[in-house]
Parts: sequence; C-alpha cells; structure tokens
Amino acid sequence: MPYKKKKSFQKLNIGIFLTVLLSFPGTFLFAFPDGGSKPLTNGIYRENIRTVQFFRKGWEFSQPVLEFGTDQQLILKFDELSEGTSNFYYTITHCDSEWYPSRLVLQEYIEGFMENPVNDYAASVNTTVKYTNYQLVLPNEQVHMLLSGNYLLSVFEEGNRDVPVLTRRFYVLEPLAGIGGEVKKSTFEGYRGRDQEINFSVDYSHIGITDPITEVKVVLMQNSRSDNCLRNFKPSLMRNNQLVYDLVGANVFPGGNEFRNFDTKDIRINGLGVLKTEYVDPNYQVTLRADQMRRGNDYLTENDMNGRYLVKNNRANDPDLESDYIFVHFSLQMAEPLAGGNIYVFGGLSDWQCLPANKMTWNFDLKRYEASILIKQGFYDYQYVYIPIGDSRIDNTLLEGSHVETENDYQLFVYYHGFSSRYDRLIGYQSINSVKR
Repeated sequence: MPYKKKKSFQKLNIGIFLTVLLSFPGTFLFAFPDGGSKPLTNGIYRENIRTVQFFRKGWEFSQPVLEFGTDQQLILKFDELSEGTSNFYYTITHCDSEWYPSRLVLQEYIEGFMENPVNDYAASVNTTVKYTNYQLVLPNEQVHMLLSGNYLLSVFEEGNRDVPVLTRRFYVLEPLAGIGGEVKKSTFEGYRGRDQEINFSVDYSHIGITDPITEVKVVLMQNSRSDNCLRNFKPSLMRNNQLVYDLVGANVFPGGNEFRNFDTKDIRINGLGVLKTEYVDPNYQVTLRADQMRRGNDYLTENDMNGRYLVKNNRANDPDLESDYIFVHFSLQMAEPLAGGNIYVFGGLSDWQCLPANKMTWNFDLKRYEASILIKQGFYDYQYVYIPIGDSRIDNTLLEGSHVETENDYQLFVYYHGFSSRYDRLIGYQSINSVKR
C-alpha cells in the first residue's frame, strides 16, 4: 500500500488498541523525558508508539551515521497503535559529545525550518491490532545538516514541541581521522577468561590538531548500547600523528553471551524458539519455550544479531504494514526468585531499556519468571538482565554468563574540539567485530 501525503488531522479512533490496553495493562513501553537535566537520549514517551527503527538507508542493522560528501540518508520508522492518524512534526538538536545540547543556534547547524511535518504514513493491512506506520527520511528537501557531530531527532504532535512522543540519536561524520583496532582477550589478570579488550589507534594526520591529548575525545560502545559506553580515554602512546589506546583495564567490556532469539515471521507455524501459537480473541498469543539460566555453562556458538530485530511477515509483501502485533510470553526457569533486584527481557525489542513493560514477575507455582510483551511480527534477539534495587546499571552477565569467545560489535566515535571551537566535531567512526577481521 503506498504511503499517503497527510492533508488534515483525522479523528483518532482507538478501537482495538483500547481493548488491548485494558486487557493487558502494563504491557506497553512508556517513559517520560527527564526535563533536560540529563544527557539527551533515545526514548519512547507515549504508550501507543511502538517499533521505532532508525538506520542508514539500505541496511536495517546499521548505526544511524551520515557521512558528509555522500548521498547517504537515514530512515526513521515507527508505528502508532490506532485506527486514525496524528499530525506529527519533528525537530533536530545539535549536541556535544556527551549528548547535552550544544551552544550553537539552529541556523548554524541546520539548513531549513525548525519544525517539519512527518508526511509519509499508511494504515496497517489485515492485522488484528490496527496501527499507522510513519516514515521519515533525513536529509530531505526541508532539512540538511551543516555540521558534523551528535544530533537528536525529536518527534512530537503539532503544537506540542516540548512534549516529544519519541527521540532518537544520530550522527553526522567528517571522515578525517583513521581508526584501526582489534578485540582480544583481556590482558588484565582479574578479567581473564570472560572479558574482551578493545585496543585501537587514531590517525589524525589529515587534520591539524594542536593538543590531541585534550582536544580529542573517544567514545566506545558495545552492540550500540549507550547505557554502558566507555569514554574519557587517555592514549597510552603518541607517535607520528597517531594516538594509540592500548590500555590495561580501561577499555574492557564483559564479553557477555550470545543473544537468545525467536522467530514469529509466520504465525501459522511454530518458528524457532516458539512452543505454541494460538489466537485468543482479539490477539495472537505466542508462548516461547521456557529458558534456563546460562551462567556457569560452557560457551556455545549461536547465530544472533547482537540484540537487534527484523520486522517480517513471510506471508506478506509489505512487512511494515502487514506484520501483526502479537503478545509474546517469556519464561525463565529458576529454583527460587532473586532477592534484591529485578529481571527484565532486554534488547532491541525493549528499546534497550528496562521499563515496567519488559519487567518480569515471579510465578510461585511454576517457579519461574514471566513476562508478556506486545511485539510486531519478525525475528528477535533478547537476553535476560538484572538490575539491583536502587541501582541503574544493567547486568547482562548474572543470568546469561560471560565468555571471551562471544561475538560482539564495538562502535568507536572520535570527536575533536579545538581551542577555538564552539562544538564537538565527529571526525572518526569505526565498527569493529570481535570475531571477524
């Protein structure tokens, strides 16, 4: 079905969405903006906004990085669970390397208007849960980014710019710095056997940098997660316009474990990881096979997507519009509940966050943790993570274990802020895989 050009606001008919919400309370991801006191981040701030995807056009699993001097574009996709449409607009904010708004004014980093409509949308087709799929391409005829660095895309309803429905980070790159690196077993004695060390170098010979020690900043991420990224590195060596980061302990991540996964691309059969599929009016219910805790087990090679997901309906031509929303039931068998913290289903399917919607509850009769999450049809990765009460750090090793052999993607971002600069330039980006060379 072709996407439409929005002409006017249509009355919202929440129909089936209200039935779903009232029948299964607490199953929708919902978070509130932090009011600007913290770094700007990815978020979903309305209950009926689902399946937010943001990637470089041509590769759904790519990091949202645009390179100057190319025809690259970014694609934003998201669903609104409703039978009508909303008048959504978007705005773009330039940020520093730590994701606080930069001191630049809009006209310095954007060519175009402050607010622009999200004009491309279409209604779902033959689905039990009705939704509208919205899409946005950046840059476009209305907006071009003029500077490199970090950016935040905010989507909001018309006339309500201070209350976003979703936010997404993205990057504009000046490819001036060369980056080389490798992932190996940690050389630090205390980490041996479970952690991965990322050694890398930055070649800045193509850009004049007066004081690279203070003017260059590096951010290191594992599998595109922002909650546990590493920063504030100091090079171990400088030579021939090159910064070498061969550090002991500072550039180390737990290897973790391969992600678990399940397949709901065809709900008429039980796909990978699925125990049973049934239709219970008004929704499809998918029960996954019961999982076991993997900590202490030997490492096993598994094919995964490092926490990401693919929206897909094998019996449809357009997965964006014809993939249904289904309730997926997770269970984690344990001898007894864990005291002092909470367990969550985690990954791209939870927007890489731990919220009430993906929190698990203990079933005393069956001796297992359980969660039911409304998810769009496709192929999904997931893990079980733990957060101690009173803490915000996400532990993906307590239940899953950690192995140095685990395949992970690492993202390196290099920023430059000269003595007279007014913003952080992104001059280097590189993705490094722990297995592939």
